[in-house]
Amino acid sequence: MRRILIALALILALAATSVPARASDYMDMDICLGKQVLGRILCKDPQEINYVAKVRDNIYLFSVFYAKQEARFVVGIGEDKIRVQGREFLKLTRTIPYDFDTASKCAVVEYSSSECTRTDPIVCCTEKTEEDVKEEKFWDRPIPDLLEEDLKKALEVLPPEQQPATQGQQPNTQGTPPAQ
Repeated sequence: MRRILIALALILALAATSVPARASDYMDMDICLGKQVLGRILCKDPQEINYVAKVRDNIYLFSVFYAKQEARFVVGIGEDKIRVQGREFLKLTRTIPYDFDTASKCAVVEYSSSECTRTDPIVCCTEKTEEDVKEEKFWDRPIPDLLEEDLKKALEVLPPEQQPATQGQQPNTQGTPPAQ
């Protein structure tokens, strides 16, 4: 029996890793997806599901109290599918499609189970990097401030003879020296 479980886990691992995952760089989002999807399948609160270990790239092991015992589930996150397989409950196998939005770095799963009353979409996002936070702060500023900052940068690049006149001086447009 143990050999069969190991063989099934290896087959699942090969199937899940044969296609490059779009979310492979976001382990935190993959774990969130695993907990949320398992919670929906088992009709349990995702907080009751424990992340155990990363088996391989994009393959994670979770445990939860299910059917009067501690049960383990293997969750593989592929390019556009999530594959869930129970280690003790081999009949519990699901393949669930999901969408990954690269702009927001969020995954959205439309999945509902007949046993569970929750039908809202599952959304898991990765934590923002420092670069993402800086970009958000940049775009949260008013447009006139952005334009003025661009103008100042452009004027700094100009040679001194091409820079516009400072306040109080009139630009020399006729080629004659200014009157004194």
